[in-house]
Amino acid sequence: MSRLLAIGCCVALSGSASAEAQKVPKGSASAQLLDYAAAQKFMLSLINRDRAKAGVSPVVLDDAASRAGLRHAQDMTAKGFTGHIGTDGSVPEQRYTESGGVHFVQENAACLFDGKARKLDRAPRFDPAKLAALHKMFMDEVPPKDGHRQNVLKPQHNRVGIGLAQPEDVDQPCLAQEFVDDYGSYDALPKEAKAKVKLRIAGSISEPLSFGGIGIGRTPLPTPKRVEEVSGARGYAIPAPAQMYFGPGFKTPKPVQVDGKRFSIDLELGALPGQYAVSIWARQGTGKLFMVSMRTVTVR
Repeated sequence: MSRLLAIGCCVALSGSASAEAQKVPKGSASAQLLDYAAAQKFMLSLINRDRAKAGVSPVVLDDAASRAGLRHAQDMTAKGFTGHIGTDGSVPEQRYTESGGVHFVQENAACLFDGKARKLDRAPRFDPAKLAALHKMFMDEVPPKDGHRQNVLKPQHNRVGIGLAQPEDVDQPCLAQEFVDDYGSYDALPKEAKAKVKLRIAGSISEPLSFGGIGIGRTPLPTPKRVEEVSGARGYAIPAPAQMYFGPGFKTPKPVQVDGKRFSIDLELGALPGQYAVSIWARQGTGKLFMVSMRTVTVR
């Protein structure tokens, strides 16, 4: 399956920043340290402050995306890397799907990158100044290298997951922001299935959008990765569908049934093992199609 676009770049904290963090005793910040829920709310307030300045609508906290973000933040923290592919080979849409998400997610990530294994702090308390500094790194980016900033300010986003983690021996939080576009409700898909199984892909698109199409494609099964393979300030390319299906009146290998906002189609997965990405596309008016859902189905 080809790649659609690069999104959700990552920011790795410099070695000097890491060293400085080690010199600061935990709890020495003048501001009161925050528990996990308070830290999430604080980060959400920073995101919505900057979205308000840009004249775009606020986002609300998303539980499924937050679970996906926590999984990735803990992985980065424990292994000392920054990236969008996990050391288990997982990618953002897979982690989001496996956490119960059904929409479209785009990730920002920031953590260490020294490749040092560390124990996770299982009861972390977060310095709000350090959280604000992470978010500021995203917002201080300048075009054309401003993928994080664009992701924070993207008007289509209406939800966000916030995942935070911190090692025991370094007073430095790690962050995953999982921005979500929620524009519909979708019938459940299995997270795992057998080869050539038939799936019913169905749901409804919310106003003011209308149904556009359904895509399906396959990438190789994820495999465990070395830290050197996943670390680095690189963008992640969303997999593009190998085949698209449209409603009546469009050239399509099989028409999608469309009844108002409701759509449905029965499709057969391929014979090869892999991670199948099922995407749902919508449009506003006569505008271009854009993705509003991507879920993964694993075939072993």
